[in-house]
Amino acid sequence: MANGKVFIKGSIGARGLSMTKWNPDYEKPELWVLGSAGDSFAEFNCGGVAVICGINAKSPNNVTGYRPCVGMVGGTIFYRGKTDDSYSRVNARLDAPTDMQWQWLTDNMPEYLAKISRDDLSDSLLIRDEWYVFNAISPQEKALVSAAPMSMTEFRNKHWNHAFGGGDPLRDLAPELDRSHISTVPTGSMRRKKPFWLNRESAAPCTYYCPVHIPTVDRLHLIREGRIDEAYKMLLEYSPLPASVCGAVCPNLCMENCSRQGVDDPIEVQVLGRAVAGAKSPEVAPSLGKKVAIIGGGPAGMNAAWQLAHAGIDAHIFEKDSFIGGKLAQVIPWERLSKVTWDLEVKRFLETPNIHTTLNVDMNKHVFAKLQGDFDYVIIAVGTHKPRTIPFPGHEMVIPALDFLKKAKGPAPDTVGKEVVVIGGGNVGCDVACEAYRLGAKKVTLVDIQKPLAFGKEKEAAEALGSTFRWPVMTKEVTSQGLIMDTGEMIPAQTVIISIGDVPKLDFLPDSVETLTIGGAAWLKTDEAHLTSDTTVFAIGDVEKPGLATNALGAGKTAAEFIIAKIKNEVWKPFTKKVITQNALTITHYTPDIDHDHSQGDSADRCLSCASCRDCHLCETICPEGAITRQEIEYAHTNGYESGLGASYEYVSDDNKCIACGFCADTCPCGIWTLKDF
Repeated sequence: MANGKVFIKGSIGARGLSMTKWNPDYEKPELWVLGSAGDSFAEFNCGGVAVICGINAKSPNNVTGYRPCVGMVGGTIFYRGKTDDSYSRVNARLDAPTDMQWQWLTDNMPEYLAKISRDDLSDSLLIRDEWYVFNAISPQEKALVSAAPMSMTEFRNKHWNHAFGGGDPLRDLAPELDRSHISTVPTGSMRRKKPFWLNRESAAPCTYYCPVHIPTVDRLHLIREGRIDEAYKMLLEYSPLPASVCGAVCPNLCMENCSRQGVDDPIEVQVLGRAVAGAKSPEVAPSLGKKVAIIGGGPAGMNAAWQLAHAGIDAHIFEKDSFIGGKLAQVIPWERLSKVTWDLEVKRFLETPNIHTTLNVDMNKHVFAKLQGDFDYVIIAVGTHKPRTIPFPGHEMVIPALDFLKKAKGPAPDTVGKEVVVIGGGNVGCDVACEAYRLGAKKVTLVDIQKPLAFGKEKEAAEALGSTFRWPVMTKEVTSQGLIMDTGEMIPAQTVIISIGDVPKLDFLPDSVETLTIGGAAWLKTDEAHLTSDTTVFAIGDVEKPGLATNALGAGKTAAEFIIAKIKNEVWKPFTKKVITQNALTITHYTPDIDHDHSQGDSADRCLSCASCRDCHLCETICPEGAITRQEIEYAHTNGYESGLGASYEYVSDDNKCIACGFCADTCPCGIWTLKDF
């Protein structure tokens, strides 16, 4: 049986549901029995679903019969009533029905009872505590629990054929039957589908959702092999600030999407980032005789310079402030970003050959025109340092958040009153609140016209100090007594700070660089390589649109890679991989680890290696036809660090043996194998 439903108004004899198959393209076959089943029930069941109700059973003391589930490799058996202890424990597991299984049973029971004209049994049959389930133990689970898993091919040759005299469990019923191989089992071009080993063709969620596309899976692969220095070098090829950004200020979008959450909890990437604080910069390439001007020394400009310098291109940063780092250095409280860590990473950056910095530069049209004449390319990375304001009465008494935070990290911070109101409930507003408490405030209230957007560490830190959020609040006026709402209510405050975002200051740009007006502010218009309307001018970071520090780092890397490709006369290849789906992974192979310590080694062991083959041999072991083999290969160097990771071998499927059963795809923990139409 491979499809359809059988409804029995009574009991059945031996070998019910035997060798029932399931093709995933169709509905699972079903067998419903009102009474009991006979011996050898569900023998070699491969996907069928059975429901044994135990009503007026022929065998009331054993409704599933003697020795059920022998050889069962798939499917589910629901039963109600008494059983003996003879079921095959190597093939089936006795469980209570899960919520999903119980929902299926309650949804489908009315149809069965209607077909056999026994609707009167509905209430008595739908008592959850009376039902049990035999779940098939999958071949993958068997392979994992064995210290040395035996392949199905080996099992067939050593045990199956010997036990059944040629592989036939029904020899006792038809001893004269021709038992040669059935030629209609499809292989080669007769298959509907074919397995493909798609190693590294998709992106792991951590890589895909990281704005810099850092391949965390590769980093953990290297750590797992003890190649710690190579792991650090790889990370530094993507960012000059892994400890400061990945390890401190980034909300870690990579780990918000980590597949390990389906097992226990995600990898702690901050630990991995902080470990690289004191690592040495990778070697720079020989000079290409080109130079690029970068206006702005924030995270976007720093990563652009970092990438260019390591490719052998002179990168010259022109910074308005007396130090580099942009808002990371200017406004992020040192409580969130360790100054020791920051200083280490800036020192490493400034000591890198091919990187040059000029500080205290006031950019204007004349200076910009000179840079265009003196350099091969110009990158604009000035960020957003012009605070937004609202012209309500008393707005001149309000302190812009950017100014407040810059002074708070300087030698002469602003004084604040005991009561402080922050207009704007985002993460920057939370930083303002924390700094206000540090400077002596006793009560900080953050107000917003909508539900505040603050989240993560910043919100937690502000609330831990006593900050409260109020919304919706529309500011009517600010006085020396506090903020007056449009309702007339006053929130007392001696200091009011506004934190509703900043915009770029772009009055130095020539007409050749087009801008885009959004929300009353001018932003630079760019393409996917961050190229502006001027073919020698790029724009990266917040001048395009506000984002995270990691967005700025990613933009800097992308623009630099495009410039490098142009200079080398190569084809630029943007990041285009699609994220691997969670359904492609087989996370049931992994056991929850509640005692992990988030160390580098612990994280390397816990990583699921999404979309990247871990060389576990499960596919080779599970293949019933022995069609899959592992082969050593010669590999060509490719762009990116991945060329040296897992590329010296491949797993291949022999078309002449493969029957497209899909076991390889079902068992692959990393989601590498997939079945596609032939």
